[in-house]
Formats: sequence, structure tokens, C-alpha cells
Amino acid sequence: MKKSSLAWTMRGISLLVGLVGVWMVLRSTELGLSQADTLTSNREEFSSSTRFWLVQQSGIAAYRTLGAVLAGVGLFQALRPLQPIELSRFTFDEESDSRRSSETSTPSPVGLTKSNPVVDQQPRQDRAIRKISASSQKIYWALVDPDVLVRWLPPEGMRGRIEKFEPQVGGAYRMVLTYPSGSPNVGKSTTDTDIVEGRFVELVPGERIVQAVRFDSPDPSFAGEMRMTWTLEAASNGDGTIVTVSCDQVPNGIGKKEHEQSLDSTLRNLERIVS
Repeated sequence: MKKSSLAWTMRGISLLVGLVGVWMVLRSTELGLSQADTLTSNREEFSSSTRFWLVQQSGIAAYRTLGAVLAGVGLFQALRPLQPIELSRFTFDEESDSRRSSETSTPSPVGLTKSNPVVDQQPRQDRAIRKISASSQKIYWALVDPDVLVRWLPPEGMRGRIEKFEPQVGGAYRMVLTYPSGSPNVGKSTTDTDIVEGRFVELVPGERIVQAVRFDSPDPSFAGEMRMTWTLEAASNGDGTIVTVSCDQVPNGIGKKEHEQSLDSTLRNLERIVS
């Protein structure tokens, strides 16, 4: 048995003992008077003080004393201030309830959108893969030429404009993606635009491009730096290139399903341009 449980059990026993003691004291008065009446029945010469003395000399006095002792000790033990070991029971219970609550209320990693801002603190990766019938060098050229890039990078239903583009390690770029007028989509930067700012982290011609991307948005759910990696691998049969785009540390405001659909749309656009 745990120490805290034992302490509370002893308090319960003490309270019971105290109540029994109180009952014994009350009962002793009744028994004492009854016994005095028996000893002095029909005898007028016994005064009230004599009757009290007879009660005290009888065994009732011991009975009352025992009751008083039990009442005093029992109630003192039961009603004394709580000790740290007893308070620990409440602490333990609160911690247990907290753990149970956290275990049952963990949200599922569903799609995160601006209208559905479910908080998910875990890092996330969104990706899309497509085999394109073109050489890796040609696809790499389409990734680093801003005039070509702006023709295929915006997902279906969006238009793009590149304001700054420096395709070298450490170089910066800035792109504005615009939704068409009347579109039901909501932009990250304004009601109809996504402004993307980034820098080139790694450039390996014909193989890989790594970019650090930030969204210009007042909404904290789109804050943070997303890492975008383009990987180009020759197809196993030598016919075309496997293009993989992976996005790590995706902001929570971007829905996973919608984002991966946009990445897939972008790869389809790329295939149309280079094939």
C-alpha cells in the first residue's frame, strides 16, 4: 500500500475511534444516572451531590474516561492539518489526470488550412514525384532560368511574377504568385497573392537544388523557413528523369493534401514545358 493511501486510511480509523469515544461519553451519562437511580431508589435522603458521587465511584466513571480519551485522540488525529505525504496523493492524481487528458486529446495530423488552423508542432514533409521524359540537364536548366521557371512553377490556377532571382549559392529570389480574380482560394500574403522569398542553399547542376523558402504573411501559421529540395535522378531504364520535390518544415497553415496536390500540378507543368 502506498504511504499516502495508508495515511488517509489511518485518518479514517482515527475519525471512527473519535466518534466512538464521543458516543461513549454521552452514553456514560445516561448509564450513570440510571445506575444512580437504582442505588438510591425510594431513598429520599440521597441528595443530587450524593448521587453524583455514587456515579463517580462506579465503573461508569472509567467508561466515561475511556470514551473521553478515545474522543480526544481520535478527533485530534482525524482533524489535524494535512501533511505533505497526504497532499502528495492529490498531486499524483492531478498529474495522472493531466496525462490521461493529453493522451486522449492529441489531435490527428489532418490537412491544415488557413480556415482550419489545427496546431501541429511536429516537423512535416510534403513531396511529389514524377517521371519526366527529358534529360536531367534540361530539367535543371528549367529550374534555374527565371523566364522559363515562371511559366511552369505556379500551380494550376495561379499566375507568377519573379521580382528577384540569383541562381547561385547564397543568392536570393522573390516571387509573387497570384490567384485569378474571383477565385475561392485565400492567399497567404494578401487575399489573392502568395509572396515567396528565399535563397539558394545548394546547387548541383543536373542533380539537385536546395532552397530555403519563407512566405511573406502576417499570419503566424505561415511563419518559419521551409526547406525545398529538387532532386533529379536518371530513370532506371535510361528513359527520362525521376524528379522529386520535397518540402520539409512546412508551415502549419498549409494543408498537407492541398500542398501535395499543388506540387504534383507543378511537376505536370514542368513536364509540359521540357518534354
